[in-house]
Amino acid sequence: MSITIVKAGLQTTLQGAPYSGQRHIGMPAAGAADSLSLALANFLVGKPCSAIAIEITLTDAIFTINTPCAIAVVGGAEYVHINGAERPRHQTLKVGAGDTLHIGPSRSGCRTYVAISSHIDASRLLGGQSTYLGAALGGFHGRAFRTADILEFSSNAATTDIARSTPAKLRLHYSDDHVLRVTPGPEAIIGHEAILDDLCEQTYTVGARANRMGLALEGKRLTADEVANMPSAAVFPGTIQKPPTGQPYLLGPDAQTTGGYPRIAQVIRADRHLIGQLGTGARIQFVPTTPERAAQIYQEKLSLLSSWLGHIRLW
Repeated sequence: MSITIVKAGLQTTLQGAPYSGQRHIGMPAAGAADSLSLALANFLVGKPCSAIAIEITLTDAIFTINTPCAIAVVGGAEYVHINGAERPRHQTLKVGAGDTLHIGPSRSGCRTYVAISSHIDASRLLGGQSTYLGAALGGFHGRAFRTADILEFSSNAATTDIARSTPAKLRLHYSDDHVLRVTPGPEAIIGHEAILDDLCEQTYTVGARANRMGLALEGKRLTADEVANMPSAAVFPGTIQKPPTGQPYLLGPDAQTTGGYPRIAQVIRADRHLIGQLGTGARIQFVPTTPERAAQIYQEKLSLLSSWLGHIRLW
């Protein structure tokens, strides 16, 4: 029971829930870069929202289905073709043995998720299965897929009697223009409040240095100050640092656990999944909010999503 990778694409990996409770040993969160798209895809094939699925970055990918199953595709892909025929995203799709699945490149957004009803065999450690490329851990032998790889399923029968379609109000709009709400970082709070105002008064563009670890942002340089460097302190996905160049750096899911640059802002949890759809050239407007309002926004978003997805959390 398996799928054969015919064309792997730029970076196609197995991703699901992040690694939780392991940052004290230097283990990044990893996991799906866009947790909401992952959840929507998994629900369409009857799986838990954080289950392992295929994450495709930017370019197209092609698979041969060797075992009948149900699949669902959610994300920035321009198209989904099964045996050359275009099929919809955000819908349960039945595929049979010998079918060819072609996922188009991301024209807007950056990543696409392919959920599969069969149970995917993936490496497990530290309580998780997501791929952390930096240490070659988890997922498919700790690495991205290559042409001719075979992704195995367990012998458990696949769920194929599901027929779901994501409600229109929950379908994400993929664009190259993004608004990310942020709360002040520790170094912005302690006597440097103006730096958050500087960050939010302009639009930034994602530069060429963009991957799962983080994204270098291009735009007006932030003002230098006496905390340009500091002792290493805890950082998390969504932390915005200010390196000595003054150009902000936005941390992604594979970000290190500590850093020595000032932490000027933190993307709120409700918006953090959008970081996974930021590719080179994407434009970002940061909008300040308070920690109290950020918590309310998160609960409001979970309430909306749970009406369709049931229990869900975003990371």
